[in-house]
Amino acid sequence: MAIKVEIENLNKRKIDISVIGKTAETVLKKFGYKNIAVDIVFISNYKIRVLNRKYLGIDTSTDVIAFPACEGMDEIGDIRFLGDIAISSDKAYQNSKIFEVSFDEEILRYVIHGLLHLLGHEDNNEKNRKKMVKKENEFLEKTKKKL
Repeated sequence: MAIKVEIENLNKRKIDISVIGKTAETVLKKFGYKNIAVDIVFISNYKIRVLNRKYLGIDTSTDVIAFPACEGMDEIGDIRFLGDIAISSDKAYQNSKIFEVSFDEEILRYVIHGLLHLLGHEDNNEKNRKKMVKKENEFLEKTKKKL
């Protein structure tokens, strides 16, 4: 079957959708997924702050929030729905300046980060955070070689 990545940009910042889709497919294939769907939406700092407050009880903007599919609600025909990823492209722009990387690279890092969360990876302590950053860097390198 196939990997289906739905991408929607609800913010004013221009996003290279094709690279996002290829990156998501690379990550999902690496973990052995074939019949899988994921939705990625790009939003403003304001909108991600609303989501962060509503679903996580944290009243600040953030870079990415992953929403895993609910148990029993994740089948769409032969394709399993993995979940949704909300990304603040405003935060990616701000952080790209701080970390002196391109906006596109920062966006890809957030896509990878969100996918890793949907796949069960956590960054809730220093040890897990280091593991996650290592995986993000590995996928970023693979993606940059393909571009």
